Amino acid sequence: MNTYQFYKKEGNLFIFKNQPMFSSIIVILLFIVAGISYKNNFPLLGLFFIAFGGLIIANFFAKKFVVDPQQQTITCKPSVFVPTKTYSFQDFTNFQVLAMKYLGFITTNVFLNIYFEVNGKEQKFMIGQSLTHKGVQKMVNETEDIMGLNENLR
Repeated sequence: MNTYQFYKKEGNLFIFKNQPMFSSIIVILLFIVAGISYKNNFPLLGLFFIAFGGLIIANFFAKKFVVDPQQQTITCKPSVFVPTKTYSFQDFTNFQVLAMKYLGFITTNVFLNIYFEVNGKEQKFMIGQSLTHKGVQKMVNETEDIMGLNENLR
């Protein structure tokens, strides 16, 4: 039985654990700016930042990425406003690792996207993010292992 760093197992399902660090930092900064705006006679701007922070919190709890190896499906829900979509393993095309760099050489954020092709249209979903390529590579390895993509190579 494998234990995974980025997934928790519930029955036959593997549910991606959302990483709260990035969202927490953004929300805390927004609430600080909201407090400063509210105190400096900009109450509407302060309320806007509070509402935006609340939306980020709601999206954190609404985002889901669930892999069901028995049914051979992946269920994605990117945010509060986007409906849940279920894809078959056969629709999977590839993973994409996207790195954001500061001044062209300092990595500031690395994203992991998964791509599907459904009815001739490409669709993507951001699985997770990390500060390093190593963290994202672990996400890729765990997702491939759960999906059984490497079983043909053994």
